[in-house]
Amino acid sequence: MNNQETFAGLVVGCLPVHGFRLSTLECFYSSGCLEKLTKFVNSSLVLLPLDRSIPSRFTPISSTPIGALIDELFIESWQNSSNYSSYYSICAPSKCQYPYAERKNFVYLLTTILGLCGGLTEGLPIVIWSSLHVYWKIRERIKIHERIVPINGD
Repeated sequence: MNNQETFAGLVVGCLPVHGFRLSTLECFYSSGCLEKLTKFVNSSLVLLPLDRSIPSRFTPISSTPIGALIDELFIESWQNSSNYSSYYSICAPSKCQYPYAERKNFVYLLTTILGLCGGLTEGLPIVIWSSLHVYWKIRERIKIHERIVPINGD
């Protein structure tokens, strides 16, 4: 048997996965091709061909690339019958808790302190100057009211 044997639907690529995805199942539907394949790999295994009469949404199934079958997860049809109320009544826990262990390391501590210092350096002057302006305005109004002394004509 020579190494230049050809098999219907089987493709060789630069990488095995590329050839596999481009290959079809055509050889697996032919008993002659399966027999030739088992001889090529020196196997005594007897393989039966796949049945072409089984209906499939991948028509014709024998010439659909294996990559397309993989992309569709080899699923013929989805039958979704969701019943969320039943799911939540069965699976809903009465209490949900989990442990959360958090370790503070030196880098976390250092970045937190630096962030706090940076925030205070930027934030405090704004707060202090705003507070001083409000204080000066209030003080100025109080002085104006103190200067105005009502004169009683008694």
